[in-house]
Amino acid sequence: MTFMQEYLEYVGRSEAPTIYHRWTCVSILGAITGRNVSLPFGHGVIYPNQYIMLMGSPGTRKGTAMNIGKRLLKEAGYTRFAPDKMSKERFLMEMKPYTEDELDGDLELLNFDQASEIYAFAEEFTDLVGHGGMEFMTMLTKLWDNHDKYEHPKIHGKSVVVDKPTVNIFGGNTAQGLLLAIPPEALGNGFMSRMIFVYSEPTNVKITFPVPPSATLKESLVEQLKEMRLLTGNFSLTQEATEIFDRIYREFQDINDPRFRHYSTRRFTHVLKIAMLFALSRLSLTITTEDALQANTLLHYTELRMPKALGEFGKSKYSDVSHAVLEHLSKLTKPASLNDLWKLVAKDLNKITELADVMKNLKEAGKVQIITIKGKQGYMPCHQESHTWDPSLLVENFLSPEEML
Repeated sequence: MTFMQEYLEYVGRSEAPTIYHRWTCVSILGAITGRNVSLPFGHGVIYPNQYIMLMGSPGTRKGTAMNIGKRLLKEAGYTRFAPDKMSKERFLMEMKPYTEDELDGDLELLNFDQASEIYAFAEEFTDLVGHGGMEFMTMLTKLWDNHDKYEHPKIHGKSVVVDKPTVNIFGGNTAQGLLLAIPPEALGNGFMSRMIFVYSEPTNVKITFPVPPSATLKESLVEQLKEMRLLTGNFSLTQEATEIFDRIYREFQDINDPRFRHYSTRRFTHVLKIAMLFALSRLSLTITTEDALQANTLLHYTELRMPKALGEFGKSKYSDVSHAVLEHLSKLTKPASLNDLWKLVAKDLNKITELADVMKNLKEAGKVQIITIKGKQGYMPCHQESHTWDPSLLVENFLSPEEML
């Protein structure tokens, strides 16, 4: 049984979606490895660090899923967690342990001469980066790439150089919160292409008294995390896995949403990173065909919901209204008139003609349609087709039916 299989068994029946638990497992595996393992890739190497954001409405139990993984990491002795709130300068300082006297000193005088590491774990991602912190986003974009050095420019004085920076981010957010945390310009600077957005609806599962987790499973998972922390070296690929990856790279079709244009160009790196962690889940540095196919499967079913994860982020000044309308329509079984929708968003707009413009844009974008059902005419969401892989590149029994819904 792999670490991930044991982890999901350890989680047990939960009010949080299974897809959240699975990506929590991926996140903690990315964090525990630090910069110890890598995959040679052309003239460089790829490290398995992850930027992951659990997305969903309030009450989807994002924090529930996240904290199960965090507690296991702590039990395994992992301590590289970032504070909940900080400036970008403090973020760099927190990559390595320092005494209080050193932290009170000048950032430029600190000696970043060893590998630096941090795990930004934020149930509320906005708390971590603040509101619309474009400079913070730009810094995180560069850090994802694991260059040998990161140079932080200063307006006055010397630049700050961080050696071997390794950053993992695991956050939770709503579509509305994302609008506050990340400026739309981040779509162009590459930050969004490095983040995997994991969306789910609430499970509607109600568990009054959760069953305590298995102590035996917990002990096993903690010991495996400790072993993973000690693994060092380069991953290798079997010949069969190499051939599968070649097909995955060539046969991938861009996500049908312009906001993911840059993500699509980086998608192959994501699938390699995840496959590395699936191999690690077996305490192995050999990536097999199964690792490749499982990584592609998990990404595929996550990508199907990524447009919904963003809501109307980065689209227009009426993004909040558009998102609220689409969320409302997705739950209806009969058309909603303009007047019906006005009752929903009247507090957010000045006049109903603004709502009419919003609906016109959504219709032209193929998001909504005007139809008549049982004599009532109004708006309903459009069904959007998505890319379907050759079945031989997916492992359909790898995920639960809930995750593939």
